[in-house]
Amino acid sequence: AFHDPLTRLANRSLFRERVEHALDRRRVTEEAVLFIDLDNFKTINDSLGHAAGDHVLVETAHRIRSMLRPEDTAARLGGDEFAVLLEDADVTNAARVAERIRLSLGVPFWVLGQEVFISASIGIAVRQKGDAAGDLLRNADVAMYTAKSKGKSRFEIFEPAMHDAVVARLSLEAELRRAIEREEFVVYYQPIVR
Repeated sequence: AFHDPLTRLANRSLFRERVEHALDRRRVTEEAVLFIDLDNFKTINDSLGHAAGDHVLVETAHRIRSMLRPEDTAARLGGDEFAVLLEDADVTNAARVAERIRLSLGVPFWVLGQEVFISASIGIAVRQKGDAAGDLLRNADVAMYTAKSKGKSRFEIFEPAMHDAVVARLSLEAELRRAIEREEFVVYYQPIVR
């Protein structure tokens, strides 16, 4: 119930429980969460099949786990999304681990007798005063999507402005949908004349 059957890593439920437990200890030290998403993983499944994709996921789990200390927790959240809880880690340590993971995943995988290349986008969130587990997980997720939007195969450290940008984008999207329904758009044509 608490482990991913394919990779044998913690699943989403156990990962969240571990994050909550780490935050509840109220230690002076910091905790960091890394969200890892494999870039263009769907291409592997679509071209080589799900067995090949599963092989890549298992090897990814092994490579991530090999970069961690015994007290850290690695999890597969679902699909091609992984997460890591780093206990007693500040932003510098978290960035160092993220870069090691990114480089490790950049080494080719051997699948069905051929080399397969993947990369990873990683979001980092370090516990701030008053953060609950949900805040830390959401912030790491937002940072990961920021890394993807900046070209993939990189890591980004969460900053509050990232969350503000996501909220603003959701608000704008909702306003645009309402504007379409209410027929509030007017089309203008401006010819360019020489």
